Amino acid sequence: MTKPLSDRENFLIASVVMVVSDRMKTVNRETRMNILQFIREKKYPAVTDKDWKEIAAGIDNHKKDVFGVLIKAFHESSSNPSVSSDRAFANLDADMKDEVDHIDFEELRAVVEDSDDPKLREYYLTMKQLKRDFDEDREKKF
Repeated sequence: MTKPLSDRENFLIASVVMVVSDRMKTVNRETRMNILQFIREKKYPAVTDKDWKEIAAGIDNHKKDVFGVLIKAFHESSSNPSVSSDRAFANLDADMKDEVDHIDFEELRAVVEDSDDPKLREYYLTMKQLKRDFDEDREKKF
């Protein structure tokens, strides 16, 4: 039997849904905040204002970290042929080729601009160049 999630854990999930759901992204930020407030009051009353702030900050920080890891991995896979022997990189590389058209470079740019990692900008620019090269190669094939 699985252990039920705490109010905090459930509210964290609700908060993530507000950030990642395509449907919820169409709703303005203030309305999403009001929806979360309603959910918190009705379903998860144990979640305090402090908890909510920590959850929101944690989501933002984690999102930036994940994007940073992806940018670095993309750069590494394109600049270092030996990583193709790493199964995780090989799988990522194959999947990224299928998804390259769906990468939100504006969102990644914002992550890079907020980052303290000086290499991240270099990696991001490499990603953009690789995307342009990939697009040109596709155009040549057709």
